Amino acid sequence: MFLCVSLNPAIDKRLCLDRLQPHLVDIFRKARETGLTTSLDTNDDPEGRWSADIHLVLPHLDILLLNERELRQLTREKDVDKAAGTLSQQVRVVVVKRGSHGAIAFAGQTKYTTAPLVVDVVDSIGAGDSFDAGFIHQFTRARNIEECFRFANVAGALSVSRAGGTEAFRDGKHRDAFLQKHAAGMS
Repeated sequence: MFLCVSLNPAIDKRLCLDRLQPHLVDIFRKARETGLTTSLDTNDDPEGRWSADIHLVLPHLDILLLNERELRQLTREKDVDKAAGTLSQQVRVVVVKRGSHGAIAFAGQTKYTTAPLVVDVVDSIGAGDSFDAGFIHQFTRARNIEECFRFANVAGALSVSRAGGTEAFRDGKHRDAFLQKHAAGMS
């Protein structure tokens, strides 16, 4: 079991996140105490404020997922490796999504890199969330980082192969053909 929170700015912040935010540290702490795997995708802070409260959540995370821009804004550090390395001192695994440049992860002092699958991109909406889901899916099955990346890359690439973020997953024929081509031997 795992707890995954995505701080999506598309949701009316005043109704949801502002009420949830004061409780995030307790939610994540209690989840970890009960043995759940915890992950957080920060998404963007459109106002650029990046509340210091997020740093209080970090020690209670197994996985922190963000893109390069979010990483730089959160840490106020321009160097991606240095920023991710610093966060990995508090979080078990820090995953930085880099779009067409792949992704990096820091687990403790160890850096992992992956290149993305090369596919025709129809719509990039949902690619990051699909990548996250693939990574978490494998992580919760005690797979190593390389296996987590492989599954994450396939999920993200499948997502971009149709418009709308989830349509590629719904189209069974398309999904099965894509997986046959790109995910041989994955479980």
